[in-house]
Amino acid sequence: MGASSASKLGELTPSQTQLPAELQGQIGQRLREAYNELISEPVPDRFINLLQQLKDREDKSPDDHQEQGQGGKT
Repeated sequence: MGASSASKLGELTPSQTQLPAELQGQIGQRLREAYNELISEPVPDRFINLLQQLKDREDKSPDDHQEQGQGGKT
């Protein structure tokens, strides 16, 4: 039962039809508008602070990563 349900994911059944191209275009346009609104919002200060903390932590750590990467070359 579960396997046959999983294999039909994404497949159209006879009772389902694809959306008309005009409606698909409208949905696409609305999604693009919503996405553009989202990416134009400023990054929250909390995220900026967390990213800065990570950067500071990387800057303070010894260069172990570089030494390990060069260790195999002779």
